Amino acid sequence: MNDGRDVSREFDVGSKPAGAVRLSDDRLYRALASTRRRRLSWFLLEEGRCTVEESVNVLLGWAAAEADTMRTPDDRRRLVIELVHVHLPILEDSGIVSYDRTDGIVELETLDPPVEELIRRSVGSEPSARP
Repeated sequence: MNDGRDVSREFDVGSKPAGAVRLSDDRLYRALASTRRRRLSWFLLEEGRCTVEESVNVLLGWAAAEADTMRTPDDRRRLVIELVHVHLPILEDSGIVSYDRTDGIVELETLDPPVEELIRRSVGSEPSARP
């Protein structure tokens, strides 16, 4: 039964959600399935925005502290490629971040408070919780 509402967009899987990212969005869980994406999202909750280079520094520092070893220039190159071609596009598609490829700036989008809490708790519960 149709009550006169336009429901065609309610089932448009490819469209970005209007406003804040919500817990009910399946793309959120895909985005947060990766430790690196959770950590980058947590960092952006703290900072609001960063460059790709800053995010690489933070993530490499986190990994180095976790493994108690230094990271190599090859590790850095691999992570830059991974961020630019995998992680940032997934985070952007989910609505968690906006990513300016030209300037290399990553910015946190508006998130529902429960989504922010989910990110904080998921990173806070890791054995090596913070960089």
